[in-house]
Amino acid sequence: MAINRRQFLKSSAALAIFYSLPSFAQTRLAVEAAIFGKLPAPENIHRVISSGPPSDLLMFALAPEKMVGFASISLKKGQTGLFAPQWLELPVYGRLAGRGSTLSLEQLLSYSPDLIIDTGNIDETYRSQAEKVAKQTHVPYLLIAGGLKDSPQQLTQLGEILGVIPQAQTLSQLAQRYINDATLFANQNQQKSLSFYLARGAKGLETGAKGSIHTEAIEMLGLRNVVDIPNFHGLTTVSMEQLYQWNPDIIITQYDESIELMTNSALWRGLDAIANNQLLLFSGMPFGWLDGPPGVNRLLGMRRLQSHFDKNIAANIKHDIAEFFTHFYHSSLTAQQVELLMEKSWMMYWDKGEDPFY
Repeated sequence: MAINRRQFLKSSAALAIFYSLPSFAQTRLAVEAAIFGKLPAPENIHRVISSGPPSDLLMFALAPEKMVGFASISLKKGQTGLFAPQWLELPVYGRLAGRGSTLSLEQLLSYSPDLIIDTGNIDETYRSQAEKVAKQTHVPYLLIAGGLKDSPQQLTQLGEILGVIPQAQTLSQLAQRYINDATLFANQNQQKSLSFYLARGAKGLETGAKGSIHTEAIEMLGLRNVVDIPNFHGLTTVSMEQLYQWNPDIIITQYDESIELMTNSALWRGLDAIANNQLLLFSGMPFGWLDGPPGVNRLLGMRRLQSHFDKNIAANIKHDIAEFFTHFYHSSLTAQQVELLMEKSWMMYWDKGEDPFY
């Protein structure tokens, strides 16, 4: 059971909405933010352990100077020069949350953390683990639940806890603007909704079902996920036969290997989306644009995806990419770096000079 929750929730409202469980579950559970142990005052939080990839990026956006390191994200991957040198030197110590935990409690204590943080898709398993770790280590463990649309509140809450309120306000406002624009776009194009398939992995046959955290950024724009499984909102594997039945308008992937397979395989080229060059690739970064992890990184991915269909967003997308890197990733990109990121998040559709919405 969470303790000191009243103290934690006093400064901001609890998030109390439904979230999809991990891929192995087929139900949904109401969860909210919670603290296990005594939450330190902001001025006493200097060393923070992030439990997993989503909290890696949330912490990096808000207070990289307080990070012990990253749970699993290495900023050295992808395009070089995207991040400042001091952040590249942060260690990758292993995950603490979930089934793939690799950080032992002995290693955790060796970092002398003041606080442990996890965020995102929190279920009872995560809550139980947080309580257990807090009791065994005497290090307070904070869980902040929420989906992509809750990013502004997540940023505000954690910013208050860490004592970085001005930074949190800047990030929260930017996140809310992106979410508002996406929601408006979705509402304006309800009658023109394109169907999509998100191809994960080198073979492209792993995907997120409708309502999953893996496709949340795409669905927020009003695009319709062809993988609609009743009472299931996680990762799943599909067959080529199913893809032919669904025949999505657009295929989206974050894997260069998938693009190579799809464009060279006669079986994949038989799909209308591939045959009509309606294929979109997001790559070039050490983590995903739209997923992998399902964190605040998805805000920029959603913005870039919207720019492919919304002329108003497309007009300023280069500025938006640079602005996001400045505030969320503490990096001032050159014009050349922005151009390369644009090239790494391209859509074949535009080779035809057509516009699917206007």
